[in-house]
Amino acid sequence: MKWSVLSRRVAVFVGLVVISLWVVGPGTRWITPKIQTTEALAGFVATLAEVLAGVLGFTISAVAIVVQLSAERFSPKVTELFLRERTNLLTILFLIIANLISVWTTLAFAFHPIPLALVVINLILGSMAFIILIPYFIFVLDFLQPNSIIQNLERQVRQGIMQRFEPSESPMHIQQVHRICLSALGEFRSIAISAIQQRDQAIILGCLESLRNLAVFYGEYKSQLPELWFRLTPPVYKDSEFVSVDAMKLREIEAQKIWLEVKIFRQYQGILTNSLLVSAETCTLVGICTREIGEQALDLGHTYMIHLTVKFFNTYLRLVINQRDIRAGYNIIKQYRLLAEEALLQGFDETALEIGHHFRYYSIIAYKTNLYFLCETFAYDLGHLVQTCSNLGDEVHRNLLDIFLKIDHDPESEQQEQSSRGVRKSQVKLAAYYLSRGDRELADLIFQDMHHEPYTRVQIICEELLATTEDFWEFTDRGESFYYLEPELRPYVQEFFSWFAQPSIPVQG
Repeated sequence: MKWSVLSRRVAVFVGLVVISLWVVGPGTRWITPKIQTTEALAGFVATLAEVLAGVLGFTISAVAIVVQLSAERFSPKVTELFLRERTNLLTILFLIIANLISVWTTLAFAFHPIPLALVVINLILGSMAFIILIPYFIFVLDFLQPNSIIQNLERQVRQGIMQRFEPSESPMHIQQVHRICLSALGEFRSIAISAIQQRDQAIILGCLESLRNLAVFYGEYKSQLPELWFRLTPPVYKDSEFVSVDAMKLREIEAQKIWLEVKIFRQYQGILTNSLLVSAETCTLVGICTREIGEQALDLGHTYMIHLTVKFFNTYLRLVINQRDIRAGYNIIKQYRLLAEEALLQGFDETALEIGHHFRYYSIIAYKTNLYFLCETFAYDLGHLVQTCSNLGDEVHRNLLDIFLKIDHDPESEQQEQSSRGVRKSQVKLAAYYLSRGDRELADLIFQDMHHEPYTRVQIICEELLATTEDFWEFTDRGESFYYLEPELRPYVQEFFSWFAQPSIPVQG
């Protein structure tokens, strides 16, 4: 139950009690003390004042300990969020006022007649102070839940984005809003990294989803923001994500109006860096969220955001290769390919071709670092991309096919390096797909790229492909086998391999 709803119900209950007591006895006759002496009543009120002081001290101590523990576990930002919450301020203020009135009531016994109305107010406030303790502690515990903290951070950024700025607005006000947004965004990474260390996947997911929600919301709301918002103010220049960036690059970011998106993607980059070789699920989620942000940019036609998404996917791949985290790369490459497929479907052929070139580049880098499975992954996904665009346009299809056939070529070497069998298997599967459609010419292009392969190697590739009779039998995030052949493609694979001439055996005299 929300604290605001519960507090209203408590207030209504107390109000009904007071009204009922007033109706029972006209005026204040109902409060005529049944205690025989004034000293006894004074002692009771003094005791109540001491109890209320103890309640105030206990509440502040308990809340301070819980908040401090949460701040140490998640982020120091928790303390600031807690102190900014109006419910906390109002509750502590109410307890302080109740204590002050109790003190004043004890002094009122020095006057004659005794102000009984003040005694009644003291009793009501004292009762309310006890009544609100349980719902308030429920509110505190709910507020300090990780999801609540993440939602409060997200709300801070949204409120900053939605603020109205006039042309004559004070620069200090704009800087303050930028500072709040940057600070809140930076806390997502801190909370996520802490959760990675504690293996708390739910908190990590909450951080990643909030960052994605903010990017999507910002993309839709961006057109309503004034030019003042997109300027790089001193808080932006001094932010940890921008302070080391080259001045020319900062001017480019300002011209493209993407400083907030860069900040969000930098959080993803930081989370991914701390997840490599530690939490494969987190790496996959980073790829999924980045793809979804890129897909929204495609929907809205935000060219700069599309290029920024591609740049950060490339950054992820570089991190994966440097850390040699094959599993993370295995899943991120798929998300990158899905973004390229969406770009093709929406007519962004140049973006898809750019991604295809990046696949080839990072495949060569992975090959040089002996990450052969990543090379096979790049080949499989690029082949899947070529197959997807086979009906979308001849020019982009031919260009992607050309990239696919060169994915195992190193342009810096004098001799063509021998690619792994996995890359060739992906090429053979594409050739079989072409043959199933009657595109013998395209299948021949793949054959011309492979005809130099030794026959024994070709024979091994054929046997391994045809031996894979069922889809992958283990549960994986991708849920697919690179070398599974659909039954309808098997005859075409055999036809394709029949083009390779078997070497003749010399006759011995």
